[in-house]
Amino acid sequence: METQLAGYWYRSRSRYGQLFHAELRPAQENSGKLVTLVKQQARLMGLDTQAELVIVDGPPGIGCPVISAASGADLALIVVEPTAAGIHDMERVLKTVRHFRVPPLVCINKADLYLQGSEQIVKYCDQYEIEVVGKIPFDETVTWAMVNGEPVTTYQPDSPASLALVEVWQKVATKLVSA
Repeated sequence: METQLAGYWYRSRSRYGQLFHAELRPAQENSGKLVTLVKQQARLMGLDTQAELVIVDGPPGIGCPVISAASGADLALIVVEPTAAGIHDMERVLKTVRHFRVPPLVCINKADLYLQGSEQIVKYCDQYEIEVVGKIPFDETVTWAMVNGEPVTTYQPDSPASLALVEVWQKVATKLVSA
């Protein structure tokens, strides 16, 4: 057996601080090992700089990279869209984070596009005592912000999505302080 190189990890500077990220090689699937390596490097830098927080943006789905992203976390924010596939994946991710004893929060993205799906998510979360920390409305400003390479909260701070995201962050930040 030969060791395969799935991709490379990088450390970059952004206007918001250090960013650790990875690039997969062509035809490679996302690797849990690569996610773990990126997380380790970010945590080491966090320890060296006494950073208050290391945020891991986990991949979509429920495979090994999600398990790697969730393991050792203090809190999981699960962002779900109100579609059948989104709800199904949310349920599976919730089982995964429960397995690792990571407290979950849920945020519904594009919550106003399919109200029945959003209600189904809220009902599920209520049943399992999981807090829904926000509902982000569909907002075309998000697309324009991405095209311009800006976070929507910077591009148009008073857009509906920006306001909802700020509210979600405030709730998550409060939970992190108590975690």
